Amino acid sequence: MSRAAARAAEAAAVMRLWEAAEVARVEHVLVECAKRANFEVNERMLGPGKRTSPEVCREKVVDSNGREITRAMQLGEAKHAAALECVQRELGVTDAGRFSLEPRYLRDAKTGRMRWLDPQEVAQWLRDGLFQLLAGSIAPDVVLHALGNPLNVQAVYDFKFPCPVSNFPRWEPYPEGHPFAPRQQGQIYQELLKSERTPQLVSPNFGVTP
Repeated sequence: MSRAAARAAEAAAVMRLWEAAEVARVEHVLVECAKRANFEVNERMLGPGKRTSPEVCREKVVDSNGREITRAMQLGEAKHAAALECVQRELGVTDAGRFSLEPRYLRDAKTGRMRWLDPQEVAQWLRDGLFQLLAGSIAPDVVLHALGNPLNVQAVYDFKFPCPVSNFPRWEPYPEGHPFAPRQQGQIYQELLKSERTPQLVSPNFGVTP
């Protein structure tokens, strides 16, 4: 193979996006991970065979940082973490470099273009308490993109774990005081990332929904 042909083949591989059958496979993985996370966290935190109910969801608990939160928030955080770990296990070996978990994006104030923030840089800012540097940033749960290029976005997903689980999932509006308030997460994801497909929610009871 000539050098030119080799470079062309390499460029094509880098730019290759997900095909429809591949996206369907990923969505199946996401739903199964949501179901597994929902079941395993309920078993661990509520007890064998127990499920969420309106009463359980409204209970007040104290988290590891000493904050008083609802049981719904506690369970949701644990299920999010478990679902993301599951996705990494299931897709990490076969699809490394073509998806990102909780990637952080920020619009550059000078150019107006979107930046992908290096996870190590973000972690350092958080350790240093420089939270203002992340103002206006977004971090979807799962992003499918071109190989090695998180800015070439094809699909965006957020896990939702309603409490109780029978509630239909919905995009939450950003809270008062947030740069994007009162708009919804899904709207902002689409506006900033310009994914080929409309951002989707993933929940254990309802699967993939707009």
